[in-house]
Amino acid sequence: MRFFTLLMLTVSINLIAEENTRISGTNRDYNVGDWITWSTTRYVRDLDMGNEFVYYATTGGITRYNFYEKQWYFPWTISNGLSSMNIHVVGFDKNTGYLWCVTGNSISYQEPATKYWSNIFFDELGLGYSDRITSLGFGDDKKIYLVSSRSDWYRSENMFIDFTRINKPAREDFIRWRGGKRRRLSKLPHLYMEPGFFFDEQNRVIDDVDLRHYDITCWLQDEWQNLYLGTWGLGTGHANLVTYNLELTRHGLWSPAVDAIGAQSETLWIGGVQNERESAGVTKWTPFDRQPEYFEPYLITGFHNENITAIAADENLIWFGTLDGLTRHNLSKDIWRTYTIADNLVDNRIQDVVLDDTTVWVATVNGVSRIDKATVGTDSTRIQLVDYPALRNISVRDLDQHHNLLWMATEFGIYVYDKAEQSGGFYSGVEGPSGRECFAVSCFEDEVWFGSVEGVSAFNVKSKTWLDPPAKHYEMSHHINRILAAEKAVWVATDDGVYKFDRERERWVRFGIEDGLPTTKVFSLHLSGDYIWLGTLGGITRFYWNSPYRID
Repeated sequence: MRFFTLLMLTVSINLIAEENTRISGTNRDYNVGDWITWSTTRYVRDLDMGNEFVYYATTGGITRYNFYEKQWYFPWTISNGLSSMNIHVVGFDKNTGYLWCVTGNSISYQEPATKYWSNIFFDELGLGYSDRITSLGFGDDKKIYLVSSRSDWYRSENMFIDFTRINKPAREDFIRWRGGKRRRLSKLPHLYMEPGFFFDEQNRVIDDVDLRHYDITCWLQDEWQNLYLGTWGLGTGHANLVTYNLELTRHGLWSPAVDAIGAQSETLWIGGVQNERESAGVTKWTPFDRQPEYFEPYLITGFHNENITAIAADENLIWFGTLDGLTRHNLSKDIWRTYTIADNLVDNRIQDVVLDDTTVWVATVNGVSRIDKATVGTDSTRIQLVDYPALRNISVRDLDQHHNLLWMATEFGIYVYDKAEQSGGFYSGVEGPSGRECFAVSCFEDEVWFGSVEGVSAFNVKSKTWLDPPAKHYEMSHHINRILAAEKAVWVATDDGVYKFDRERERWVRFGIEDGLPTTKVFSLHLSGDYIWLGTLGGITRFYWNSPYRID
């Protein structure tokens, strides 16, 4: 788990950490779709139309809307081989079926049959440090043209890619341009929108009832009287030019950093602590089934803080741990309520939340509180301190349960609490992280796994023994954020990617940006059968970890 010192960082919302990892193209050790990342894609710079998709260049990758099926397909991102999530220009070459894009550091193209991406970095083209490609063109002469911010021209065959610098042609009307040199419709028609939004075609903005303005950045019209557009902050829209109704087509996360994932059947609740000044929010999403729903705390009565550190889901209640209290959302009544120290929480800075049949357990930077579920929603919700004063002023980073025992990862080591006896104490022994700072804990059957400053260790509750190497792993020099122990593997989210302990082969494997992560900083984990969901600094990634045709 991240430790939460809030800094107002002047980081642009369209950037995520790529950590200087240079990706040449698609990692062919994986099949297309083994790694998929969804990030914040509501900031759109450019769009183009292919044979079945509208492609949008966003700050979170290339999103794809199938205009025949009227549904979103998964986006193209770093997970699929792009050099960056931050897309400036996108273009579809109808002569070859190649999809092209310009990122902040490269020109990239995708071969249509294999769906493999290849990246050509700006310095490989000979561009200077501050020079960038601003326009991408498809010529009738079966050539690809590039123009840089310094008006340098480059040309290549459209299938055998090898760019060379050329002089500006005497004429360029044979080139279909994307990016800076693209021709736009002279004006937008007036369109009607759903309640709460107002379309201003003169100023090319969309306003909402909260007095926010979203610039319309790009648009195109097809031959069937459909208008597709992109905005800066509101995502994309599709308008029928017969009825002149504009429908927003939502896609991706509201905010990119994912510290917490809560699962409720097939629905995911996603939130985090963001690094940018832009208003953050929670995303509710059923993958591949419907468009996401967004919740912005500052617009919701009873939702006090947008910095989400933990999410736990019941059948009808969703609990959000934040940096300023514990928020409860009643789904059936659509009621939001935040509990703070004024309600007897030990501290407002929440670090984890876990549920059992009768109790909500809340870990904070100053101990643990428990909430009696039977009293939730009444005028006298019962909130008590856990093992106070033994846990007073002790930062509890993570919680998990094993039968009647509640295991805690704390700044002073492992604390185990007997829920029936309502008492507990710190583990002290020769083996294990005795008295050492712990960050994460996860229980599976008779095992309890810990992430500490010493690395990963595991304790068998039944035999009262510590597991030997390789299960015990000392070499994790980067910060451990979460652990998830399961039947076939143990997963460790760190600031240096995600580690998997393969139980059958008894070995550790690391996955990083070169495999499919959008960033090395992984904060949260959720296992769903053959797939694991990874919450990162740059979005949420689904990894097909249990593929039958691949041995990691």
